[in-house]
Amino acid sequence: MVNLLQNPLLLPDNELFSIGKSNLQGLENYHERSASGGFFLCRKGRAVLSIDDAEWPIRRYASILILPGSMVSIRERSEDFQLDCFVFSSQLFSEAAFRLDIEFLRILKHHPVNHHTAKMTKAFSAWFKILEYSYLDRENRFRDAIIRNRLQIALMEAYDKVLRKPDIHLEPIMASSRQSDLFSRFTQLVHQHVREEREVAFYAEKLCISTRYLSTIARAVSGHTAKELIDHTALIEIQMLLRNTDLSVQEIAYQLHFPDQSYLGRFFRKHTGLSPTAYRQMKK
Repeated sequence: MVNLLQNPLLLPDNELFSIGKSNLQGLENYHERSASGGFFLCRKGRAVLSIDDAEWPIRRYASILILPGSMVSIRERSEDFQLDCFVFSSQLFSEAAFRLDIEFLRILKHHPVNHHTAKMTKAFSAWFKILEYSYLDRENRFRDAIIRNRLQIALMEAYDKVLRKPDIHLEPIMASSRQSDLFSRFTQLVHQHVREEREVAFYAEKLCISTRYLSTIARAVSGHTAKELIDHTALIEIQMLLRNTDLSVQEIAYQLHFPDQSYLGRFFRKHTGLSPTAYRQMKK
């Protein structure tokens, strides 16, 4: 494991994840949104961590889940404060959370810190050991996919621990129950059909609502338009195929029902600033 005494949420260039230890020194007086996320386990010491303007006391055996885009800084820490760290890029997080609904992620974001017993901490410690093995095994052709799956498992475990809290209070979402239900059905349809359909009208018709109303729901629940969410999901599909398969760009275009390779290239460059080939080379 590497030493991440500086800001542990700053990943090295071209890295999807990193494993190490930190005292969060680099997050003192830090006032920016993190591009990466992280899962942390407190080994010793105490601290107070600010996450999205809420302050959370941290002590031994606490786990911390920071999602990409969070505002994070450390308010105070003891001299012996130390964490095990698993830091992941927004790209890896998007892939791991690909099939998880919006309510699942919203609850995790509002409950980032959990304190555990020594027995439960042993399970987390074992999880970190497995991650460390995969992190060091750079010759494994499935390395990224393995880490992605283990991150998804960790998200599910964190969600379960939040729901077990006796004093759990789930904050209301800024949308009606009907809107939330429609949005959940919309995201499920996108995951099911995004390889063939990327137009809002298709999903609105499936839901028996207008395209305008679908975009209103999407913005109310997620802060993004329906088209932005569809394109983002399609982009994740392309990135996963570029990184995890040997399919040519032309074959990927065919699988995702783009008119041709050039059209896919323009779509990909618009959203990433890179050509598909450049992205694939960078991620090798």
